[in-house]
Amino acid sequence: MIVKELYPGTTEVEIDPRTSSLHLAAHWYPSIPGIRFNYVINASGSSAENSYADSNELDRYFLKVIRSSSDLIVTTGKTARSEQLRASQLAPMAIITTQPNSLQIPATEQNNAQPVYVCSKVAPEEPFRNTGATWIETASDDMAGIVREVIARTDSSNTLIESGLLTFGALTSEDLLNEVCLTVTNADSRERASQACENFLRAFDVAAEKIQLLNSGTTWLFRFRVLPQSL
Repeated sequence: MIVKELYPGTTEVEIDPRTSSLHLAAHWYPSIPGIRFNYVINASGSSAENSYADSNELDRYFLKVIRSSSDLIVTTGKTARSEQLRASQLAPMAIITTQPNSLQIPATEQNNAQPVYVCSKVAPEEPFRNTGATWIETASDDMAGIVREVIARTDSSNTLIESGLLTFGALTSEDLLNEVCLTVTNADSRERASQACENFLRAFDVAAEKIQLLNSGTTWLFRFRVLPQSL
């Protein structure tokens, strides 16, 4: 399929999500200093309990591209359980949870080249089956504080957040996000895709500047730079 850059440039690349190298699209998602949030929106509406149903092959390809430009992937126990997350081959993963003993997912049960950090106040009662999974003790009571702790403990400088709306709201309220990447699927026009993004950002009172837009068929990939709340 052809992926077109519609903003700020006009380039295009032919990509097969099943076989194409991530390097084909790496220039569109460079490493950034700070925290990047990634999320998928189904323009036709969705009642899915996890993002997989709203996603597609192209979105999942670009998720790998974004992961490859990050030095830490942060998610929550709720998201990890809902999506049965596996550890990434591209970057370490940190899972923030209040229930480390109920985290029976591939990321904690299957060995992987990249480490997995389970981040909680309470220590797990038994070691994880994944020998590369370790516990990080956290002290904060709020999500923003925990994310700060995890980033500091792992010495991350370009962090990717893959989680739900509660986490997004918690981080935006503390002005912690530097960039938001939104994939809009099942949108039959640029206008409809743009409106879906505007509605998403407005719901959380986030001021953001569009810095990139890619398109292939009914899939639209936006990058936004988050503006400080003081502006």
